Amino acid sequence: MSHLIMIWCLVVLFAVTLCAVNGHQSSLLRATTPSQPNTSCNAKEQWSSQQPPRVCIQDGCILGTFMSGMKPVESFEAFLGIPFAAPPIGELRFANPMVNRPWKDVMDYNASHEKPMCLQRNDLLPGSPVSGSEDCLYLNVYRPKVCNDSQQTTSLPVMVYIHGGGFFSGTASPLVVGPEYLMDTKRIILVTIQYRLGVLGFLSTGDSAAPGNVGLKDQTLALRWVRQNIRRFGGDPNLVTIFGQSAGATSVHMHMISPLSRNLFQRAITMSGNSLVPWNIPTKDPLALARATAAVVNIEKPDQLSSKALVAKLRKVPGEQLVENNKLLKSWSIDPLTLYRPVVEPKDAPGAFLVEDPKVSWQNGNYQQVPWLVGYVPNEGAVRALAIFKNEQLFRELQSNFSTILPILLERPPSKLLLEKVRARFFNDSNDSVPIRSDHLQAFTDLYTEAAFLYPTQLGVKQFTTQTNTNVTPVSVYRFAYKGRYSYSSLFSGGDTGDYGVVHCDDLNYLFRSPAIFPDFPPDAPELKMVDLFVNFFIDFAVNGKAKALTPHRECKTGNQVYQSMDCDVQEFRRDGDEVLVRAKNERDEDMFAFWKDVY
Repeated sequence: MSHLIMIWCLVVLFAVTLCAVNGHQSSLLRATTPSQPNTSCNAKEQWSSQQPPRVCIQDGCILGTFMSGMKPVESFEAFLGIPFAAPPIGELRFANPMVNRPWKDVMDYNASHEKPMCLQRNDLLPGSPVSGSEDCLYLNVYRPKVCNDSQQTTSLPVMVYIHGGGFFSGTASPLVVGPEYLMDTKRIILVTIQYRLGVLGFLSTGDSAAPGNVGLKDQTLALRWVRQNIRRFGGDPNLVTIFGQSAGATSVHMHMISPLSRNLFQRAITMSGNSLVPWNIPTKDPLALARATAAVVNIEKPDQLSSKALVAKLRKVPGEQLVENNKLLKSWSIDPLTLYRPVVEPKDAPGAFLVEDPKVSWQNGNYQQVPWLVGYVPNEGAVRALAIFKNEQLFRELQSNFSTILPILLERPPSKLLLEKVRARFFNDSNDSVPIRSDHLQAFTDLYTEAAFLYPTQLGVKQFTTQTNTNVTPVSVYRFAYKGRYSYSSLFSGGDTGDYGVVHCDDLNYLFRSPAIFPDFPPDAPELKMVDLFVNFFIDFAVNGKAKALTPHRECKTGNQVYQSMDCDVQEFRRDGDEVLVRAKNERDEDMFAFWKDVY
């Protein structure tokens, strides 16, 4: 691994954290001074060009700031770091989120700078430090100047983005989730939210002492905030689209299932994930994991403590220590990636988010049926495969302990039959002495892609079409195969700039500006054509509730189980020289589907 790249990765993480923790407005945010008055849609306040934008909600009034779009003459309003919940500290650690206290009797709330990301350690960046804050339940609202037009009488659609990061990392920072591309369209209100992560967001004792799923409940409370307040920003609370990538996509899918999130949104977009992925399999014995967590932070005799006493002691441990030490619970390297994850709560538990296994809810149609847009990329599995293959020590360990490590990666019990089936499908030229070689990188990427992303995606779409009327609630699928100049593969591989195709997270480059990670595309870059097409593809879905047909294709229709994998075309985005090519592609693969259906 290149030491320079490693330092760069850490600098990126440090820069995002420092900006968030200190609350400084970075020049990367493209702040600007407005040239005309700004108020909320249909609001009565009028302000001079020297004054910040101001919106009043039930809790009090909020002063925002201005950000410039990608075009120098364009700007939009940003309200950063708005609290939607009480700080989850002290007795509120591990507890269901509580609404925050109003500030209407004091001065206006300053929403001109972002707040810290939630306390975390990003395992995907080796050696990364613990960063962020426990006081992190804030959201950002971005709105275009069209909301300030005195002639504007209609509210704009709202899109709420839930960040990914395996439920253990991530941020809503505009340095990573930059709103510029979406705001340049002037077509929507954008909200980005934060939620508790890792041990602080998903530890559970299986009872009321620490009910679990509090990170997902944070998201639900944020959605309730949007429903109650977004009209004051010029947004339509009855036209809300939730969208997310990776663990954010899993979250979106879980909100479709959760009774706690009913009627808080009208469309859903999942990018590279859903609730059926193996890393979202509910923790079977959450109390045992909580006791193990206590042991690694040196709480004495945790097995002898009641759940209430256990949680009381865990609340006294510094959050940084909890986040740092849970790496001692990993089975191999950083796996399983998602150690703390959703749990099934008792149906009569107050504020329960998940009351049955999500795979059961999805199979039986126990979810909110809304228009659904599904997406994935070809080499999703590179997120883990590259890190292993490009690290000499990890790869040697994989070779030497293949029969032990593979089940950990697949989140399956060890099985000789499983190993034989996997080797026959992906490494059929291997022998017992060398179960996997360095030239098997693509095969290993395909293995991880199918297991963790492609099979769950196809299963989710197929089951949706058997339980819903797609004429009323359509489902559409896209495959993002556009190869641009920047790729997350350089992060996953520790700095290798080789061409590893379109990998996990690469589609985010065409929805959000991420100045803390990648440089801006040059003004004449062909990638900007993809940005324009992709952003409006998403917004069109948010507006109309159906993905725009960019090329003729067979749509996903209500049917039965005659075919096991999804029986419809995907709209595939590809690069054709300097142009964007959209083509219909049949991704039905019965061999793949049957293989993983048997495994899982």
